[in-house]
Amino acid sequence: MPSPGLGDVHVDAALTDFSTAYFQDPSSYVWPRLAPMVGTPQQSNRYFTYTKADLLRTVAEKRAPNTEAPVRNYQLSDSRFFCDVWSVAHDISEQVAANADAVLDPEQDAARLLAQDLNIRMDVEAASTFFATSIWGTDDTNEDWSDAASDPLGAISTGVKTVLQNTGFTPNTLILGPGAWYNVLDKHPDIIARLPDNAPRIATPEFIGTLAGIPNVIVAKSIRNSAEEGLTASYGFNFGAHCLLAYVDPAPGPRSPTAAVTFNWTGLLGQSSGIRTLRHEMAWKDALPRIEVQSAFDMVAVGTDLGYFISDVDS
Repeated sequence: MPSPGLGDVHVDAALTDFSTAYFQDPSSYVWPRLAPMVGTPQQSNRYFTYTKADLLRTVAEKRAPNTEAPVRNYQLSDSRFFCDVWSVAHDISEQVAANADAVLDPEQDAARLLAQDLNIRMDVEAASTFFATSIWGTDDTNEDWSDAASDPLGAISTGVKTVLQNTGFTPNTLILGPGAWYNVLDKHPDIIARLPDNAPRIATPEFIGTLAGIPNVIVAKSIRNSAEEGLTASYGFNFGAHCLLAYVDPAPGPRSPTAAVTFNWTGLLGQSSGIRTLRHEMAWKDALPRIEVQSAFDMVAVGTDLGYFISDVDS
């Protein structure tokens, strides 16, 4: 056997330019695009709602000389929100950090892990808060798009018309649950038949948006492992086989009509991005660094009539 051998001339070491990690693409999360952030200096506050019926009424009349214009009023109501504080942390051994290979950065890895944890939690909260019946102005519970004879574009068009007729605003966002998109809509014969003759026979969310006249079509792709640590993993999507049509103001402010917002306690977090990362030097644990992320939020459907929900479209 030749000497020196393979094991003599090379000692295995960790690569410095490659590793694998299942960090989800930030675009997978639905909550920021469905319920944009609105900052609040205190944990709880109230927001005003102008009465829609008053704003959309007209009492204007022809006015004869020496007569007064008709006088009209409008009503205001207010609603309360409360930002619960969510947090998660990871402890890093000082000795482990000092001994880590160059490709590893325990503190950076911890920060990214924790940010993903909180984003998954926020998408879970968005799914339970917004992606169900009895929340929005209209529920369509009679769709089965797995039937080749069904008319998904007709159902979406009805939703667009309903929101427009009831509010004066055309929905600009369509959230498609993974069951709605991957199980039925991306292969529906009525959608495929509308593709240009020279195009691949593959539908895209953007194509659905073009057909329906909706600029923002989002497939909810975020997933989570619902099993506890140490148990067999159970992976699943955070959103089901539903669709939500909504008018969303991407930068809501005073007098903004919008379907939903995420109230964000900036008075605690100190900034408006929604998630704060902290590093604690824990002297009582031999200067053990603890990386912690926090978010304080309340997701609220502030304009329920600006949403139209289509449920269980794959059955």
